Amino acid sequence: MRAVVLTGAGRCDVIERDEPAGGPGEIVVDISVSVISPGTERAVLLDLPTADARFPEYPGYMAAGAVRAPSSLPGGTRVAVRRARHGDVAAVPAACVRAVPDHVPLLDAAVWQLALTALHGLERGAQCPGEPVTVIGGGLLGVITRRLAAARGAPEVRAVAGSAAKAWAAETEPATTFLSTGTVGGGTPLVLDVTGSGAGLHTAVAAAADGGRVVLLGSPRSDLADVPLRQLYDRRLDLRGAHVSRVGTEEENRLGNVFFELLARGLFTVRDVLAEYPATEAPAVYRRLATDRTLVSAALRWGPDPPPGSSAASTGTAPESGPSGPVPRQAPATAASPRRTPVPSPLRFGLIGCGDIGIEDARALADAEGACLTACHDPVRQLAEDTVARYGGTHEQALGRLMARRDVDAVIIATPHDTHEPLLAAALAAGKHVLLEKPLAQDLTTARRMASAAAGAGGLTTGVLFPTRTDPRFLRARETIGAGAIGVPLGVSAHYLVDRSADYFRGGLSGRSPSTWRLSKARSGGGFLIMNLIHQIDTVRALLGREADRVYAETATSPLADAPDIEDAVTLVIRFGRVIATLTGASRVVGGDGQHIRVWGDQGHLQVLPRYAVTHRRREAAPAPGARRHPAPPEAAPAKPTAIDLRAWAFTGFARSVREGAPVDVSLHDALRTQAVVEAAYASARSGRATVPVLPTTEGGP
Repeated sequence: MRAVVLTGAGRCDVIERDEPAGGPGEIVVDISVSVISPGTERAVLLDLPTADARFPEYPGYMAAGAVRAPSSLPGGTRVAVRRARHGDVAAVPAACVRAVPDHVPLLDAAVWQLALTALHGLERGAQCPGEPVTVIGGGLLGVITRRLAAARGAPEVRAVAGSAAKAWAAETEPATTFLSTGTVGGGTPLVLDVTGSGAGLHTAVAAAADGGRVVLLGSPRSDLADVPLRQLYDRRLDLRGAHVSRVGTEEENRLGNVFFELLARGLFTVRDVLAEYPATEAPAVYRRLATDRTLVSAALRWGPDPPPGSSAASTGTAPESGPSGPVPRQAPATAASPRRTPVPSPLRFGLIGCGDIGIEDARALADAEGACLTACHDPVRQLAEDTVARYGGTHEQALGRLMARRDVDAVIIATPHDTHEPLLAAALAAGKHVLLEKPLAQDLTTARRMASAAAGAGGLTTGVLFPTRTDPRFLRARETIGAGAIGVPLGVSAHYLVDRSADYFRGGLSGRSPSTWRLSKARSGGGFLIMNLIHQIDTVRALLGREADRVYAETATSPLADAPDIEDAVTLVIRFGRVIATLTGASRVVGGDGQHIRVWGDQGHLQVLPRYAVTHRRREAAPAPGARRHPAPPEAAPAKPTAIDLRAWAFTGFARSVREGAPVDVSLHDALRTQAVVEAAYASARSGRATVPVLPTTEGGP
């Protein structure tokens, strides 16, 4: 049988393994479709502190299919399955299998387990028909909870999330209003927090009416959280916990009856928010799960749905009233057709620039999923021909011919910094999607024009390649910080120390493309800061999730006689709110040890690069006076990817963004904010004073 396996942090594969035989009291099911539980499976994938992952892990617990052989149910019966790992066959206890009526889509029935969780939370909160409800969290459990609340009689449902990334999922919910965490006003009698985070709890308390009920639903995503005890007491709020693991068999059956009755009556669906993929694409789906904030969930297709007429469940007329009394309106989007992600042909790239970085891009495209190299161009013909000979495609001697090719959907621009703007303009005019190597441009003024041009190119996808954004160590660190595992961030220490020869400035690391553009500040924009340390600036911004308030910089010029205005050594002090970050970089350090990034907070310390590790305080009784507080031991690190891995994942993600309209890893607007910090650093180095970055205020804005 085929099955999904997580072999380590950030790593997924589809393998062949032995089929389960099925033991006493078990039913063997041929799985048609399985649904990813994003909160739980992302935590395991990234090996977050609360996930307790033990690799190799076989994830999943929601599926649907057909009974293989007669048992307590006839063979061929359409069924929903709980506790089924992602694979094309499952053997589970009979209590975890439920017949599905022919007119109920299996994809909707497959979320049975999470529906039990949501219904348990609504009942723990004593939901009353006619009472408005607020749900904190926009993931799959949040969607299920608010749609079940509406189906059970909530006339108004407020969906609250930290960003608008998943707001699209509420568009088909007539009763739902989507709000960001900073705009929650007023209060509802019942609030359910499905985030499992300390920040979610504070938002839930703020969203509750005085005297209301706040339900903490599902699994926590951090060990520690501040509890607003004063607000709970002063406002007479009732804080309740709800986890389905505490529900007995009889209650599970009753809640299951409630869910399947709503399904049978057409009062619940989630098909419109599940992106469906062939099971063979599971590795790409899990990479998307780690990086794409717009993803609500995904379904893996293992085989066709059983034909109608194969179910042992009743398919009679829906009853007149719901399980909790009359339901005043149809719940979300029952008439909508399910959202499907078609199996795409590869996104066909044209590579512009085949030098030091371009040849790496070509190699990475060969490893990317859903992407391929079609054509190459470089002013030096031999470079393009060498790239084609190694990695395929065809050589186009004229740039215009590459832009005009109908079999080129997108271009990668891997050229000197001062050429980015005209090449971006030419590509957009030719109707091509564009992925730029960093930095956006050689200076902030040019970068602003480019971001505005991209914002005005309707229907075309543009992005900037910062490979660290796809690194499992970065992704895991961002999740760890967001989950509160190190408490409130207080500081960052980063350095990037390498030992490069003088030849680097004339031919890059490989020497395959001799040129003097790196020696010209007018062409390159500067030295080590804009070429190298910019990676760490971008990484720190993304880890902290906020922008720099001010920057102080000291630089030292290159010892090369012919590069007096190109800095070789840089030290930055950047303030991000209460966080102080120090970044140091230099290119001529004998024995330089590459990139190192550390983040610490009031409850822990996180090493991001080169080896991921997090140390946080154990949850234990208060120590005796004078006793030492011992930190918990560091956690295991995810495998270190290669530079080619990072680029291949970036190309895979960009291709997905083009096909599905999902956000790119780094937009031009995002890259513009990083470039604003770089520009402020150069201004500070010239003036000797701290400088405030001039940040864009809106997407594509100045």
